Amino acid sequence: MIDPAPYLQGLHKDCPFPLQLHPLVVRPLLVTCDLVCILSNKMVSGSCTDEVTLNVSAARLWKGAVCEPHILYPKLLPDFFSKAERIGEGIGAVNVFYFAPASNMPLGSFNKNKIVVLDEATYTFKNTATEGGLIGVLLKSLDYESVFVPSGADSCIAKIKMEYETLGDKDLSEEELKPIRDGSIGVLKAVEGYLLANPDVYA
Repeated sequence: MIDPAPYLQGLHKDCPFPLQLHPLVVRPLLVTCDLVCILSNKMVSGSCTDEVTLNVSAARLWKGAVCEPHILYPKLLPDFFSKAERIGEGIGAVNVFYFAPASNMPLGSFNKNKIVVLDEATYTFKNTATEGGLIGVLLKSLDYESVFVPSGADSCIAKIKMEYETLGDKDLSEEELKPIRDGSIGVLKAVEGYLLANPDVYA
């Protein structure tokens, strides 16, 4: 089995996903950032988009990263996630991820996300952060969307978009955004590594 830990390194004390990609394993990656700054009532709205190619099918990635992240993430990344749970099923279900000591998050820290879109036909997933992480610290809201676009029998392109609203009138800096963006890619890379090492899983 491929150890997923080398896919990720670095921490950020304020990030709900405090993981960064190891520079030696980063694959061709299209990164754009649309910082649409809308100042209103001391609030800034922004968005970031990323694309990464993964060498597993969209169907297998969907089953692992979307259907069972509460099972896989603590298994693949125990230094960062001590445990996880899913409350409910389908749209409206809530994923709760509890951070481990290596995450540099305070003891007992967690991130809670509600599923708002779950479309297996188009491999489109969206959730909204409801509690924990940066919510109430730097952000008023944080929405995450991923679409897995098949690019071959055993490959796909993950298109990721995050939209957020800050608590104050200052936008997030690139330094603050980087661990959030890298973390969202890093967990997918960890799932990819696990699926490559275990070709029968979710086949």
